Amino acid sequence: MAAVGILGGGQLGLMLAESLDRLGQDTVILEPDPDAPCATRRANVIARPYDDAEGLADLFSRARVATFDSENIPAGPLKPYAAKLAPSLRVLEVSQDRAKEKTFLSQTGFRAVAFRVVPPGGDVQAAARDFGLPCIAKSALGGYDGKGQHALRTEADVAALPKDAPGGWVLEEALTLAAEISCIVARDGYSHAFTFPVFQNLHSRHVLDLTVLPAGVSKAFQEEARAVASGIAAALEVRGLLTVEFFIGTGRDGVERLYVNELAPRVHNSGHVTRQACTVSQFDALARILSGVPVVEPRLHSGAWCMGQLLGDVWLAQGREGGALDLTAWKDFPDVIDVYVYGKRRARAGRKMGHFVVHGATPEGVTARALAFRDALEKTRPT
Repeated sequence: MAAVGILGGGQLGLMLAESLDRLGQDTVILEPDPDAPCATRRANVIARPYDDAEGLADLFSRARVATFDSENIPAGPLKPYAAKLAPSLRVLEVSQDRAKEKTFLSQTGFRAVAFRVVPPGGDVQAAARDFGLPCIAKSALGGYDGKGQHALRTEADVAALPKDAPGGWVLEEALTLAAEISCIVARDGYSHAFTFPVFQNLHSRHVLDLTVLPAGVSKAFQEEARAVASGIAAALEVRGLLTVEFFIGTGRDGVERLYVNELAPRVHNSGHVTRQACTVSQFDALARILSGVPVVEPRLHSGAWCMGQLLGDVWLAQGREGGALDLTAWKDFPDVIDVYVYGKRRARAGRKMGHFVVHGATPEGVTARALAFRDALEKTRPT
């Protein structure tokens, strides 16, 4: 039986592979990093770079279909294999390039913040002055978790901005943010599509920190987000999953609105919570779509849910370099129903090393418990 291919062997690829395992599906994974979570699945891993011709040929000779665990997989080398990609090569190309992404949204009538594309070699400093401050300058390619982003508030910020960036720059209007939310759309390629519940996301230092369900934003915004996410996925003819990240905020016109921020053609960190909170997880949904197995719309279990990230900072606070974490503090938190450690051997500040899920009665309650649990882990000292 031909395998399902995964381009990328990080924690998202690992959890997807586990869902495929439960369906009896073979997997083949292209992942160059020997420290990646999927590296433990040695028999199924091709340890070559993502743009390596031999590695790609090996993967696609064994896979009948392949997907991504990151939108930063180089698109060019995948063109000979486009027929086997889900989502498609077009979806990958649009979502990995902020200039293409914003242009697509503008041309198809989906609201993003006001923006201006500055192509490679263009005068970004002059463009920023003309566009108006405050604004955000983002590299068109390669940025994630705040990388390649510069807040421009003053003339000094503009003068300090590097003249060029990978793929050029995209300037975006700075919003006064009220909330950040995300919505995952699943489409099976046979006109069957649905969305997961809307997640509310809290960030710290540009990295996703907590995801809360139900989202603490109005039903109107939630319904709009699901409709917009579904419309974008349909416009891109997605087969698989598409995550749409949104801002709720106020721009220069003084009106609070929902804005599309970014697209991700994959399972998403904010969707980790679906493994416990929903009847079908994001990983199981994508595994079924890739395997040709029927998938039904997920339902949210009762109560409130919070996913908390475990970054390398927790390991470092415990005096650990990586691997296992001291979870002694868990005994005092019975409402923490799952801790998932990704198995990365090297911890560093800001690196995603694991996550946990809290279940309780209210969004406020589970958020407070998540923060308390992580604080307790950080205070656990080596014995």
